[in-house]
Amino acid sequence: MSYRSRLILGSAAVVAALAGCGSAAPSTITPSATPSSSSASASPTPTATATAAVTVRPKPEPAKTYYYTPATTAPAYAPPPPPPPPTTAPAASCYPISDEGTCYEPGEYCRDDDHGMTGLAGDGETITCEDNDGWRWEPS
Repeated sequence: MSYRSRLILGSAAVVAALAGCGSAAPSTITPSATPSSSSASASPTPTATATAAVTVRPKPEPAKTYYYTPATTAPAYAPPPPPPPPTTAPAASCYPISDEGTCYEPGEYCRDDDHGMTGLAGDGETITCEDNDGWRWEPS
């Protein structure tokens, strides 16, 4: 039986119980035509009636339902990024190439690996790595 049905039946029972309290016929006072010498007079007698306090509670709202949605994740495999664009390629006519990827020019310092080596500068001039106040590329 639902809460609402029990509440309605319980309220009906309380009303029925309250209706049954007291006498079935209302008491009336009939005045007499002759005054009586007695001090007693007919008066209604008070009767105690019971009243029941009915507390009506509001129907509780259903609990809210929360759904968990997992965050989207990246795919397990990601293709590698594209290679960076090529830097300015040195002229194919120069060698050796510096660590920066450029052609050596006369007067620039030589690497330790290049000591005594001969090569071509960017303008096509022949250069040699010589010890001239430090290892430098000098025109040959």
